[in-house]
Amino acid sequence: MKLQYLGTAAAEGVPSLFCRCDKCVKARERGGREIRSRSQAIVNDCLLIDFPSDTFSHCNEYGIDLSKVNNCIITHVHGDHTFPWELHHLRRGNSVLPEDYEGFHLFGSEDILGRFDAPYNQTNGRLRLHTVLPFQPFELCGMRITALKAKHGTANPYFYMIEDGGLAILYAHDTEFFSEETWEYLKDSGVKFSLVSLDCTGGAAEHIEKYSHMYLGENKKCRNKLIELGLADENTVFVLNHFSHNGLNVNYKELCEIVNSLGFEVSYDGMEIIC
Repeated sequence: MKLQYLGTAAAEGVPSLFCRCDKCVKARERGGREIRSRSQAIVNDCLLIDFPSDTFSHCNEYGIDLSKVNNCIITHVHGDHTFPWELHHLRRGNSVLPEDYEGFHLFGSEDILGRFDAPYNQTNGRLRLHTVLPFQPFELCGMRITALKAKHGTANPYFYMIEDGGLAILYAHDTEFFSEETWEYLKDSGVKFSLVSLDCTGGAAEHIEKYSHMYLGENKKCRNKLIELGLADENTVFVLNHFSHNGLNVNYKELCEIVNSLGFEVSYDGMEIIC
């Protein structure tokens, strides 16, 4: 399986557009891996995860043709993960597509019906919305996808387990430490993850009170529990992702110095992992 991180930041991006904090100043000065666009990923070059406002630049940067890559799973409907306006361009006059074009398919919780209703109603059937239920696997792009209940600030947020043959990826963004319901499902699944991608919006913090994301302290706790339950082992790759300039030591260089020795990798825009 292949996972490519197209964007790796939280809502503001890094550097944040108008910000002069130390982390944003450093990011502008250093460039390269310090620059982060809004979070999006692609699995096996065919399945998108989320549809942020940076989708246009991601497709140009990484050679993604959305007339051919036409399946996308949505974690939740916050604006940095869903940007409906771009999907208006599916309509005739904005896009020339073959007569047999099968549509652009979005999969997510029932929340996507309200979030994407405007482009859905204006694209003459080219945008197709599919609601999926948590803990009920479905097939997509030759892979088995399972939506898991996240703990985040929308009505029905998900994160995803993606399986391909004997390999599995856990893409856990945006969420707090998992709910007991999700842990129980994972424990009973019998899956062992080759790759685990964990939300680290809070950066290297050990504890943050009442936070709707994760941070290093919870990343360590999450990894330990996955290993304890037999869902991961010493061969599992753990990657931290989804960073905010408000997080502790959020710059790429500083965070790598802290977490690499703990067994975590730090994502960057364009990073590819094959497992």
